[in-house]
Amino acid sequence: MVFAATNIGFQSIAEQGLGKANPAATTVVFQSTDGGQTWQEVSTGLPEDLQIWGVYTGSDEVFIGTRDGLYRSSSSSAAAPKWEQVLFLDGSITDVFPGRNGLFACSYERGLFQNIPSTEVWKAMNLKDKKVRTVLETPDGNVFVGTDNGIFKSADGGQTWKQVFEEGIVLNIVASGGVLIGGGVRGVLRSTDGGEHWDWALDENILARKTGLIGERFVTILGTEDPSKVIPEGITYRLRASADGGKTWQRMEKPLGPIQGAYDMDKRLSEAKDIYDIMQSGKYLFCSFDVGVFRSSDQGKRWELVLPSNEKWVFNFAVSGQVIYAVRANVGC
Repeated sequence: MVFAATNIGFQSIAEQGLGKANPAATTVVFQSTDGGQTWQEVSTGLPEDLQIWGVYTGSDEVFIGTRDGLYRSSSSSAAAPKWEQVLFLDGSITDVFPGRNGLFACSYERGLFQNIPSTEVWKAMNLKDKKVRTVLETPDGNVFVGTDNGIFKSADGGQTWKQVFEEGIVLNIVASGGVLIGGGVRGVLRSTDGGEHWDWALDENILARKTGLIGERFVTILGTEDPSKVIPEGITYRLRASADGGKTWQRMEKPLGPIQGAYDMDKRLSEAKDIYDIMQSGKYLFCSFDVGVFRSSDQGKRWELVLPSNEKWVFNFAVSGQVIYAVRANVGC
Protein backbone atom coordinates (compact mmCIF):
# COMPACT_ATOMS: atom_id res chain seq x y z
CA MET A 1 0.00 0.00 0.00
CA VAL A 2 1.63 3.27 -1.12
CA PHE A 3 0.64 6.85 -0.24
CA ALA A 4 1.83 9.82 -2.32
CA ALA A 5 2.27 13.33 -1.00
CA THR A 6 -0.55 15.78 -1.58
CA ASN A 7 0.71 19.00 -3.22
CA ILE A 8 0.37 22.06 -1.03
CA GLY A 9 -2.80 24.08 -1.04
CA PHE A 10 -4.88 23.04 1.92
CA GLN A 11 -8.05 23.83 0.02
CA SER A 12 -7.17 20.99 -2.35
CA ILE A 13 -6.71 18.66 0.62
CA ALA A 14 -10.18 19.54 1.86
CA GLU A 15 -11.68 19.06 -1.59
CA GLN A 16 -10.04 15.66 -2.06
CA GLY A 17 -11.22 14.45 1.33
CA LEU A 18 -8.58 13.90 3.98
CA GLY A 19 -7.54 10.30 4.41
CA LYS A 20 -9.76 8.55 1.88
CA ALA A 21 -6.99 6.04 1.25
CA ASN A 22 -6.44 5.40 4.93
CA PRO A 23 -4.94 1.97 5.69
CA ALA A 24 -6.74 -0.85 7.43
CA ALA A 25 -6.86 -0.79 11.22
CA THR A 26 -4.24 -3.53 11.54
CA THR A 27 -1.47 -1.52 9.83
CA VAL A 28 0.99 0.09 12.21
CA VAL A 29 4.34 0.76 10.48
CA PHE A 30 5.01 2.90 7.38
CA GLN A 31 8.28 3.46 5.57
CA SER A 32 9.46 6.11 3.12
CA THR A 33 12.67 5.96 1.10
CA ASP A 34 12.13 9.16 -0.93
CA GLY A 35 11.96 11.90 1.68
CA GLY A 36 8.32 11.32 2.60
CA GLN A 37 6.97 11.69 -0.95
CA THR A 38 5.52 8.17 -0.87
CA TRP A 39 4.93 5.72 1.98
CA GLN A 40 4.84 1.94 2.00
CA GLU A 41 2.96 0.01 4.66
CA VAL A 42 5.51 -2.47 6.12
CA SER A 43 3.71 -4.13 9.03
CA THR A 44 3.82 -7.66 7.57
CA GLY A 45 5.01 -10.11 10.19
CA LEU A 46 3.79 -8.13 13.18
CA PRO A 47 0.82 -9.36 15.26
CA GLU A 48 -2.57 -7.82 14.62
CA ASP A 49 -3.84 -5.16 17.03
CA LEU A 50 -0.30 -4.46 18.19
CA GLN A 51 -0.04 -1.54 20.61
CA ILE A 52 3.19 0.34 19.94
CA TRP A 53 4.85 2.64 22.43
CA GLY A 54 8.12 3.70 20.76
CA VAL A 55 10.42 3.30 17.76
CA TYR A 56 14.23 3.47 17.48
CA THR A 57 16.64 3.01 14.60
CA GLY A 58 20.25 1.95 15.03
CA SER A 59 22.99 1.52 12.45
CA ASP A 60 21.48 -1.58 10.88
CA GLU A 61 18.25 -2.36 12.75
CA VAL A 62 14.94 -0.77 13.62
CA PHE A 63 13.22 -1.58 16.92
CA ILE A 64 9.65 -1.03 18.07
CA GLY A 65 8.63 -1.26 21.69
CA THR A 66 5.16 -2.70 22.19
CA ARG A 67 2.74 -3.93 24.81
CA ASP A 68 3.72 -7.48 23.82
CA GLY A 69 7.50 -7.11 23.84
CA LEU A 70 10.27 -5.78 21.62
CA TYR A 71 10.33 -6.32 17.84
CA ARG A 72 13.13 -5.60 15.40
CA SER A 73 13.75 -5.82 11.69
CA SER A 74 16.56 -7.73 10.06
CA SER A 75 17.85 -4.45 8.59
CA SER A 76 16.94 -0.79 8.23
CA SER A 77 17.76 -0.67 4.54
CA ALA A 78 15.42 0.40 1.75
CA ALA A 79 13.98 -3.11 1.65
CA ALA A 80 10.79 -3.76 3.62
CA PRO A 81 11.61 -4.82 7.21
CA LYS A 82 11.34 -8.46 8.23
CA TRP A 83 10.07 -8.35 11.77
CA GLU A 84 11.02 -10.75 14.55
CA GLN A 85 10.37 -10.65 18.26
CA VAL A 86 13.39 -10.17 20.48
CA LEU A 87 13.80 -13.19 22.72
CA PHE A 88 14.49 -13.03 26.45
CA LEU A 89 12.84 -9.62 26.80
CA ASP A 90 9.15 -10.33 27.26
CA GLY A 91 6.38 -8.14 28.58
CA SER A 92 5.61 -4.55 27.67
CA ILE A 93 8.60 -2.59 26.31
CA THR A 94 8.09 1.15 26.22
CA ASP A 95 11.08 2.27 24.14
CA VAL A 96 14.70 1.64 23.12
CA PHE A 97 17.64 4.03 23.45
CA PRO A 98 21.30 3.96 22.37
CA GLY A 99 24.09 3.21 24.83
CA ARG A 100 27.86 3.02 24.55
CA ASN A 101 27.92 -0.50 26.00
CA GLY A 102 24.69 -1.82 24.48
CA LEU A 103 21.16 -0.64 23.81
CA PHE A 104 18.86 0.33 26.66
CA ALA A 105 15.25 -0.85 26.76
CA CYS A 106 12.76 0.51 29.26
CA SER A 107 9.60 -1.13 30.45
CA TYR A 108 7.15 1.01 32.34
CA GLU A 109 6.64 -0.65 35.75
CA ARG A 110 9.35 -3.27 35.03
CA GLY A 111 12.33 -0.95 34.88
CA LEU A 112 15.45 -0.55 32.79
CA PHE A 113 17.37 -3.19 30.82
CA GLN A 114 20.59 -3.16 28.80
CA ASN A 115 21.61 -5.48 26.01
CA ILE A 116 24.92 -7.28 26.23
CA PRO A 117 26.42 -6.60 22.78
CA SER A 118 26.55 -9.50 20.28
CA THR A 119 24.15 -11.53 22.45
CA GLU A 120 20.40 -11.91 22.95
CA VAL A 121 20.80 -11.25 26.67
CA TRP A 122 19.26 -8.20 28.32
CA LYS A 123 20.32 -7.55 31.90
CA ALA A 124 18.17 -5.67 34.39
CA MET A 125 19.77 -2.45 35.60
CA ASN A 126 20.09 -1.71 39.29
CA LEU A 127 17.51 1.08 39.44
CA LYS A 128 14.85 0.91 42.13
CA ASP A 129 12.39 3.23 40.36
CA LYS A 130 10.70 0.99 37.77
CA LYS A 131 8.45 3.59 36.14
CA VAL A 132 11.02 4.48 33.48
CA ARG A 133 10.11 6.88 30.66
CA THR A 134 13.38 7.83 28.93
CA VAL A 135 17.14 7.16 28.91
CA LEU A 136 20.09 9.26 27.78
CA GLU A 137 23.78 8.36 27.90
CA THR A 138 26.00 11.41 27.37
CA PRO A 139 29.43 11.32 25.66
CA ASP A 140 31.18 11.42 29.04
CA GLY A 141 29.51 8.14 30.04
CA ASN A 142 26.89 9.51 32.43
CA VAL A 143 23.49 7.82 32.17
CA PHE A 144 20.31 9.77 32.89
CA VAL A 145 16.92 8.12 33.38
CA GLY A 146 13.63 10.00 33.46
CA THR A 147 10.85 8.39 35.49
CA ASP A 148 7.50 9.28 36.99
CA ASN A 149 9.41 10.49 40.04
CA GLY A 150 12.09 12.63 38.43
CA ILE A 151 15.60 12.08 37.04
CA PHE A 152 18.27 9.62 38.15
CA LYS A 153 21.96 9.81 37.22
CA SER A 154 24.63 7.11 37.14
CA ALA A 155 28.34 7.77 36.58
CA ASP A 156 29.40 4.13 36.76
CA GLY A 157 27.44 2.38 34.03
CA GLY A 158 24.32 1.86 36.11
CA GLN A 159 25.91 0.23 39.12
CA THR A 160 24.82 3.04 41.42
CA TRP A 161 22.28 5.84 40.99
CA LYS A 162 21.45 9.15 42.61
CA GLN A 163 18.31 11.18 42.15
CA VAL A 164 19.11 14.63 40.76
CA PHE A 165 15.54 15.86 40.20
CA GLU A 166 12.44 15.03 42.23
CA GLU A 167 9.54 17.11 40.88
CA GLY A 168 7.47 14.60 38.93
CA ILE A 169 7.30 12.95 35.52
CA VAL A 170 10.14 13.43 33.01
CA LEU A 171 9.38 12.05 29.54
CA ASN A 172 12.44 13.05 27.48
CA ILE A 173 16.06 14.08 28.07
CA VAL A 174 18.36 15.41 25.32
CA ALA A 175 21.79 17.02 25.30
CA SER A 176 23.70 19.45 23.08
CA GLY A 177 26.65 21.76 23.63
CA GLY A 178 27.03 20.90 27.31
CA VAL A 179 23.35 21.64 28.02
CA LEU A 180 20.81 19.04 29.14
CA ILE A 181 17.12 19.65 28.41
CA GLY A 182 14.26 17.58 29.81
CA GLY A 183 10.54 17.53 29.15
CA GLY A 184 8.70 17.43 32.44
CA VAL A 185 5.24 17.47 33.90
CA ARG A 186 5.36 21.25 34.42
CA GLY A 187 7.25 22.22 31.28
CA VAL A 188 10.89 22.21 30.19
CA LEU A 189 13.91 21.57 32.43
CA ARG A 190 17.49 22.73 31.89
CA SER A 191 20.85 21.76 33.39
CA THR A 192 24.29 23.21 32.65
CA ASP A 193 26.36 21.38 35.29
CA GLY A 194 26.32 17.83 33.97
CA GLY A 195 22.83 17.06 35.23
CA GLU A 196 23.59 17.66 38.91
CA HIS A 197 21.02 20.45 39.21
CA TRP A 198 17.94 21.25 37.13
CA ASP A 199 15.91 24.43 36.74
CA TRP A 200 12.64 25.12 34.95
CA ALA A 201 13.38 26.85 31.64
CA LEU A 202 9.67 26.85 30.78
CA ASP A 203 7.58 26.51 33.93
CA GLU A 204 3.98 26.71 32.73
CA ASN A 205 2.48 23.84 34.72
CA ILE A 206 1.65 21.98 31.48
CA LEU A 207 3.29 18.77 30.32
CA ALA A 208 6.04 18.92 27.70
CA ARG A 209 4.96 15.95 25.63
CA LYS A 210 8.08 15.57 23.47
CA THR A 211 11.46 17.26 23.67
CA GLY A 212 14.31 16.85 21.21
CA LEU A 213 16.78 18.41 18.77
CA ILE A 214 16.21 19.78 15.28
CA GLY A 215 19.60 20.73 13.85
CA GLU A 216 21.22 22.91 16.50
CA ARG A 217 17.95 23.95 18.12
CA PHE A 218 16.19 22.39 21.07
CA VAL A 219 12.48 21.89 20.38
CA THR A 220 9.59 20.91 22.60
CA ILE A 221 5.96 20.04 22.09
CA LEU A 222 4.39 21.89 24.98
CA GLY A 223 0.81 22.33 26.06
CA THR A 224 -0.54 25.89 26.05
CA GLU A 225 -3.84 27.49 26.89
CA ASP A 226 -5.99 28.27 23.87
CA PRO A 227 -7.16 31.88 24.38
CA SER A 228 -10.01 31.52 21.89
CA LYS A 229 -11.37 28.45 23.69
CA VAL A 230 -12.38 27.06 20.29
CA ILE A 231 -11.06 23.71 21.44
CA PRO A 232 -13.50 22.39 24.05
CA GLU A 233 -10.79 21.12 26.39
CA GLY A 234 -9.01 24.48 26.18
CA ILE A 235 -5.63 22.79 25.71
CA THR A 236 -3.63 22.36 22.56
CA TYR A 237 -0.06 21.23 21.92
CA ARG A 238 2.25 23.38 19.85
CA LEU A 239 5.94 23.69 19.06
CA ARG A 240 8.48 25.89 20.77
CA ALA A 241 12.16 26.16 19.89
CA SER A 242 15.33 27.50 21.46
CA ALA A 243 18.44 28.56 19.55
CA ASP A 244 20.41 29.66 22.63
CA GLY A 245 20.80 26.43 24.55
CA GLY A 246 17.41 26.50 26.18
CA LYS A 247 17.70 29.96 27.76
CA THR A 248 14.83 31.44 25.77
CA TRP A 249 12.06 29.79 23.78
CA GLN A 250 10.00 31.02 20.87
CA ARG A 251 6.61 29.82 19.74
CA MET A 252 6.52 28.21 16.33
CA GLU A 253 2.80 28.78 15.75
CA LYS A 254 3.55 31.41 13.10
CA PRO A 255 5.44 28.97 10.81
CA LEU A 256 2.62 26.50 11.41
CA GLY A 257 0.05 29.12 10.41
CA PRO A 258 -0.91 27.46 7.10
CA ILE A 259 -2.11 24.43 9.05
CA GLN A 260 -4.05 26.56 11.51
CA GLY A 261 -5.59 28.49 8.64
CA ALA A 262 -6.74 25.25 7.13
CA TYR A 263 -8.73 24.25 10.19
CA ASP A 264 -11.75 26.24 9.03
CA MET A 265 -11.64 24.77 5.52
CA ASP A 266 -12.60 21.26 6.42
CA LYS A 267 -14.34 19.70 9.39
CA ARG A 268 -11.72 17.00 9.85
CA LEU A 269 -8.90 19.53 9.73
CA SER A 270 -10.79 21.68 12.22
CA GLU A 271 -10.57 18.74 14.65
CA ALA A 272 -6.76 18.75 14.53
CA LYS A 273 -5.65 19.87 17.96
CA ASP A 274 -2.25 18.51 18.69
CA ILE A 275 1.26 17.84 17.47
CA TYR A 276 2.67 14.52 18.67
CA ASP A 277 6.15 14.29 17.18
CA ILE A 278 8.62 16.30 15.13
CA MET A 279 11.68 15.17 13.19
CA GLN A 280 14.06 16.42 10.52
CA SER A 281 15.32 14.19 7.72
CA GLY A 282 17.58 15.82 5.14
CA LYS A 283 16.00 19.08 3.97
CA TYR A 284 12.54 18.16 5.25
CA LEU A 285 10.85 18.82 8.56
CA PHE A 286 8.10 16.35 9.52
CA CYS A 287 5.30 16.90 12.03
CA SER A 288 2.82 14.33 13.28
CA PHE A 289 -0.63 15.79 13.87
CA ASP A 290 -3.72 13.87 14.91
CA VAL A 291 -4.90 14.17 11.28
CA GLY A 292 -1.71 12.80 9.73
CA VAL A 293 1.92 13.51 8.87
CA PHE A 294 2.86 16.85 7.29
CA ARG A 295 6.13 17.74 5.55
CA SER A 296 7.87 21.08 5.06
CA SER A 297 10.90 21.88 2.92
CA ASP A 298 11.29 25.45 4.21
CA GLN A 299 11.41 24.98 7.99
CA GLY A 300 7.66 25.30 8.42
CA LYS A 301 6.62 28.17 6.16
CA ARG A 302 4.59 25.85 3.92
CA TRP A 303 3.36 22.35 4.61
CA GLU A 304 1.97 19.42 2.66
CA LEU A 305 0.09 16.38 3.86
CA VAL A 306 2.09 13.25 3.05
CA LEU A 307 0.45 10.55 5.19
CA PRO A 308 -3.23 11.07 6.08
CA SER A 309 -4.89 9.61 9.15
CA ASN A 310 -8.65 9.49 8.89
CA GLU A 311 -8.95 7.41 12.08
CA LYS A 312 -7.13 10.01 14.19
CA TRP A 313 -4.04 7.86 14.43
CA VAL A 314 -0.87 9.58 15.56
CA PHE A 315 2.63 8.65 14.46
CA ASN A 316 6.06 8.61 16.04
CA PHE A 317 9.10 8.99 13.80
CA ALA A 318 12.53 7.45 13.40
CA VAL A 319 15.09 7.82 10.63
CA SER A 320 18.01 5.69 9.47
CA GLY A 321 20.00 7.11 6.58
CA GLN A 322 17.53 7.72 3.75
CA VAL A 323 14.79 5.61 5.35
CA ILE A 324 12.04 7.27 7.40
CA TYR A 325 9.68 5.31 9.64
CA ALA A 326 6.28 6.51 10.83
CA VAL A 327 4.87 4.19 13.47
CA ARG A 328 1.30 4.32 14.69
CA ALA A 329 1.59 4.96 18.40
CA ASN A 330 -0.61 4.95 21.46
CA VAL A 331 -1.69 8.40 22.60
CA GLY A 332 -0.88 9.51 26.10
CA CYS A 333 2.08 10.21 28.33
